[in-house]
Amino acid sequence: HLPSLIQPYSRADAEEKVLLESLTIFDDSEYYPDILHGFTLCITDQQYSVHIFRGENAEPDDDFTVEGFYFPSSCRIGRQTNSLTTFRHAHELLSNCLTNHACPKSSPGAVSLPKRLLEVRGSGDDPIRLIETRGSEHPYVCLSHCWGDPSHKQFKTTTRTVQGYMDKIRWHDLPATFQDAVTVCRSMEVQYLWIDSLCILQNFEGITTDELEATVQDFAQENSSMARTYQNSHFTISADLSTDMNSGIFSKLPIDDYEIKVTTDDGNSASLYIRQIIDHKEDKTPCLDTRGWTLQELILPPRVLHFGEFDIQWRCKSYLTCECGQFDREPHMSFPWHRFHEIEFATKPIRGDPEGVVGWWETVVRHYTSRKLTNPSDKLPALSGLAQFRKRVRGGVYLAGLWQDSLSHDLCWYHLPDPSYETPGLGRRPACYRAPSWSWASLDTDVCCRWWCFHPPGLFPMTPEIGQNQPCVILESTCEPKTADPTGEVRSGFLEMEVTLIPGEICPNFDRKDWGEFMPDCELEHDGLALGDRVFCAPLRHWVLSDAVRYGCLILKLLDTDLYRRVGFCTLTQKKMVLDPERYKTSQNSPVSDVDDYLLSHRARVRIRII
Repeated sequence: HLPSLIQPYSRADAEEKVLLESLTIFDDSEYYPDILHGFTLCITDQQYSVHIFRGENAEPDDDFTVEGFYFPSSCRIGRQTNSLTTFRHAHELLSNCLTNHACPKSSPGAVSLPKRLLEVRGSGDDPIRLIETRGSEHPYVCLSHCWGDPSHKQFKTTTRTVQGYMDKIRWHDLPATFQDAVTVCRSMEVQYLWIDSLCILQNFEGITTDELEATVQDFAQENSSMARTYQNSHFTISADLSTDMNSGIFSKLPIDDYEIKVTTDDGNSASLYIRQIIDHKEDKTPCLDTRGWTLQELILPPRVLHFGEFDIQWRCKSYLTCECGQFDREPHMSFPWHRFHEIEFATKPIRGDPEGVVGWWETVVRHYTSRKLTNPSDKLPALSGLAQFRKRVRGGVYLAGLWQDSLSHDLCWYHLPDPSYETPGLGRRPACYRAPSWSWASLDTDVCCRWWCFHPPGLFPMTPEIGQNQPCVILESTCEPKTADPTGEVRSGFLEMEVTLIPGEICPNFDRKDWGEFMPDCELEHDGLALGDRVFCAPLRHWVLSDAVRYGCLILKLLDTDLYRRVGFCTLTQKKMVLDPERYKTSQNSPVSDVDDYLLSHRARVRIRII
């Protein structure tokens, strides 16, 4: 109990007073000395969880105790996310990471820089300017933001404005989100800022053929090194609340707080503030979390400073915290309600072994395909930075969202309709070619991409020959890039394989899922299919259970002699009842020859091409 704090206090904008009848403390300071003190207030018959913290104008080294409870200088919080207290706290988090964490650190001259940066030195409404880097412009900060409705005016660099921007960009010409990003940089003593729309040439209405060619080349060059741009940054500013370039970064609604005059244990007067505890479980889903381009901006940087609805949140490769300290009390990995939880795996360094790489890429694509793109043609370019990162870790040939070294697994993707979406349906083929039909990037969908797992370890008894005698042999796979960026847009692609083809027919749904399940890529009419049409199942992998063999298959439509297009995915299950139960008791003690006799691998294969 803190008797001196049990006193009336009033809101600044109201006359009524509330009597605090009792005050019960839960004190975590022994374990987390820098977090705010948390209490439960009992007001009449209601209970409220509150924080008590220092005033944001308190002297930095002015620590004190009240009735034995320690209030360090760090035990304070800004009323808005653009307060001096907030910027000071962010600077401390950055310094702590650079000094004490094993997070990646880069230095001038030792890293590859983007072609252009914004020089933001100055103060107030001083202008900024665009510069071409020479190798020493470091450290720099990146901005992750939402562009907004493309039909509205957007502030960007084009072939016609680039020279003028290198002279200066007037402060009042900058949209609010960019102004706020400059303010953060200046408060954090960083002189250079990277913003995609200003540091990469952008398309515009009325562009000429020559200007378009220069713009496309510039975009391809910069996008091909996007991974390094974010990974070499000092940190990235995440404008979580931004809905467009004009919405700004900082929270506009200050949290109500109440001042309490106290006497410290050494007899001095001081002020404490009380406010309702922030519950990050109720964080609004930020606009950035729905956009395709921003996924790599969340995963790749060594450090991200989030400007949220209630406070700032700091996330680096070693640490996750927020200004109010809730994340410190509740480790994020044990609380799956928070939006950082699901993507946390992808932000950590990739394990170099095959299983680790496949799992990491699957997580990335699953999250990416649930996000939206303003321009559908950005489907592959917006993932380019993460593909570059994966390639540097493991190598391999990139194939329009899939990888050659894990192709038999990567091909087993599918979509399921989700009734929670406004437009639950299946995928749609874009009007313009974007990727071969066997790539998930060939579809626009409202739901995330999933993979059929043909060998979940430890769940079912399986033969040790799971990786052998598979029903498909991939002979050749290739994609032709459309630009100089090998991880960007593609012009064409094909896949050649030897496989057993099983003829089938599109028919109405029926309740025999024990046989298998068909998951079309699109509504039938959108893929040129109708009930009764002939298709082919091409088994890619099999999964041997104790009483059955399960296959993951591509569903193919014949286009020409030995030329096919993917139209879906299915699973097929064959029961082993035809086998002698005395000879085949379990998958562990069964002679391999018995299993081989039952699999499709002994059947005739044909060589086909899928485009």
